Amino acid sequence: MKYHFYLLILTALLFSCKEKELPEIKLEEKLPFKTDYKISDLKVSEFFENKAESKGKVTLKESSGLAYSKSNPGFLWTIQDRGNNNSIYLIDANTGEIVTEYEIKGAKNRDWESLELSTGPESGKSYLYIGDTGDNNEEYKDYTIYRFEEPKFEETHRSKTVELDIPIDIIDFEYPNKSHDVEALMVDPLTRDIFLVTKRDLFSHLYALTYPQETTKKNKAKLLGTFSFTIATAGTVSEDGNEVLIKTYDRIFYWKRSENQTFTELMGTVPALAPYEIEAQGEAVCFDEKGGYFTLSEWSGGIIPELKYYRRK
Repeated sequence: MKYHFYLLILTALLFSCKEKELPEIKLEEKLPFKTDYKISDLKVSEFFENKAESKGKVTLKESSGLAYSKSNPGFLWTIQDRGNNNSIYLIDANTGEIVTEYEIKGAKNRDWESLELSTGPESGKSYLYIGDTGDNNEEYKDYTIYRFEEPKFEETHRSKTVELDIPIDIIDFEYPNKSHDVEALMVDPLTRDIFLVTKRDLFSHLYALTYPQETTKKNKAKLLGTFSFTIATAGTVSEDGNEVLIKTYDRIFYWKRSENQTFTELMGTVPALAPYEIEAQGEAVCFDEKGGYFTLSEWSGGIIPELKYYRRK
């Protein structure tokens, strides 16, 4: 009896010591997440009008990103992908007209596939992020994100190609495991972290480059999780950081952030579907300041794409 009594005391003491030695488990230590929802079960969000409003045809052949301008209200930014100039284009949001082409000196377009406008190093300023992250054959060893302060349009720029010699942050990075093709780049304006969603994996992965990103040496992207969908072609975060859209060729997924929820926690939850009239090759989406969103496609089959807008109810 004494042996059993002492054995119980010793066991209790051992377990007590082990419990004290266990570290507190934080969310980041539980990563990467893996979602398991069925896309067919997702509900359509009621925040947006179901029918898109056509704003006009866009003459660029390979638009691969959209960002609603903060410095130039009523205009959108877009880029073109592989084989095109190192330029950003200003679009009239009401007509789809290409107003100005700005050539970014010091940047190279290997395969620009993603665009976001968000916060950056200096508070109170808006920054454009261009993702040179395309890799159809998944063969490149590293990738680049260009970050620079959003240009201001002047009427003298209209219908011209303007060369911009401006300060640019060059954020080089690599993935920890293999090469990836990425067309969806998002920035959380609350933390300034950069998020990347892969396109060609069986299920799209979420990677992050946490702020402050290095501009003098190579960054390493961190795997945060795996979604239940694939073929992500665009992504965007609202100006206040509370809403997220990720686009594929046939759907747009929508998330709304809860109070005190991190971006990673949000991405690990079940999204809703945002209304989407399928485009020929849609690779661009962005919110505007009213909470609605624009979409745009590349040319496909000789069809000139239309700039479409989904109004907030």
